[in-house]
Amino acid sequence: MIFERRGGLFVGRFRSLMGEERLLHGLSTRKGGISEAPFHSLNLGTKTQDDPRSIGENRRRFLQALGPDLWDPAVPEQVHGSAVHAVDRGGSFPETDGLVTDTPGVLLTLLVADCLPVFLLDPKQKAIGLIHAGWRGTRDGIAAGALGLMISEFGCRPQDVRAFIGPGIGPCCYRVEPDTASQFDPRHVRGGRLDLRGANRELLIKQGIKQGSITVSGLCTACHTNLFFSHRAEGGRTGRMMAVFGLKKSR
Repeated sequence: MIFERRGGLFVGRFRSLMGEERLLHGLSTRKGGISEAPFHSLNLGTKTQDDPRSIGENRRRFLQALGPDLWDPAVPEQVHGSAVHAVDRGGSFPETDGLVTDTPGVLLTLLVADCLPVFLLDPKQKAIGLIHAGWRGTRDGIAAGALGLMISEFGCRPQDVRAFIGPGIGPCCYRVEPDTASQFDPRHVRGGRLDLRGANRELLIKQGIKQGSITVSGLCTACHTNLFFSHRAEGGRTGRMMAVFGLKKSR
């Protein structure tokens, strides 16, 4: 993932997706907004104690930085679960942690601050997915659920799907309690530290996505609080980044 300056903000993008002109994708950072500490500065999360006016201005700046296209945002009301829904419009979707669509103009969104944003793309069926993978969602197979929904709703084939796992807390920093660790394959827990990236990558491969079709960001949000918000590293009082994924309308 590389970070581009857009309109005074830094937006993270996967290099291998940047040539896909029909797609919009990105991940905000914590830089370029107006929120005050501890949410400084580009907090996009409404379920924080930040000033709603600051959040609103920050969201306006981020969406403006993405480009001039008009989008219909689809917003999952995340609960750290594994529910995924197929959508053909924008709006708010209760108790949902993942969305998939093949409708141009619908902008899939989610909020993160250590959990992984996972982008799914089937270039043949022109379908996309965006999921929030924390430890509970990962344990419950949210990535497999999203892929299964793309197969049933849009006729996707796993071997055609590409996956992109964005920045999140890494195994260098993600120490978990023994009862949490016991719910994962021991290969993904070393020294009491959980490897969410590895667990999700393996899950996607088991579902039929080719190993070479999975891109994993190695950036740890807890290690880089100068660039990212980290719930774990900042004691639970911090902002949220926003991930977005959309199919552009034909002009």
